[in-house]
Amino acid sequence: MNRRHARHALTAAVLVCVPWGLVACTSSSPEDDRDPSADTPACELFRPVAVDLGLGDPSASSISPHGCTAYEEEYGTFTLTLDDRPLAAAAAGAGRRTEMEINGREAVMLMGAMDGVCKIFLPVDERSSVELRLGRTTAMTPQVCTSLEEAAEKVAARLAARD
Repeated sequence: MNRRHARHALTAAVLVCVPWGLVACTSSSPEDDRDPSADTPACELFRPVAVDLGLGDPSASSISPHGCTAYEEEYGTFTLTLDDRPLAAAAAGAGRRTEMEINGREAVMLMGAMDGVCKIFLPVDERSSVELRLGRTTAMTPQVCTSLEEAAEKVAARLAARD
């Protein structure tokens, strides 16, 4: 094939393929309009809590495929992550460890690993857990943990309703 034929073949391919590609890229179905985080288990658990706390509608976390994040300027960044490890294994991070009970569930709080960040871990069942993480640059860590405890009570109530 000489250069002229190659150029014609390329032009023909572009004229045929590009319109099909544009149609494929711009076609819309009800599934395309759906929120991609709507079906994630973490967002399903977290959405009612986030809305109740005034954080708005959360979205799938960009950090973890098992997480869901909500942000509100005064409240901070709140992430709920589902973990396929039991509570003892999941809650083995840095920070001051406090064992507690939230809505009848054992829980572990890790405070002070970083300023303005608090984590609370709750068991989902004996093989899995959920991590709640709140980061706020405008408050000291104890204040952040107090806010997170209130949110953890709501999450624990949702977990109890699912049991």
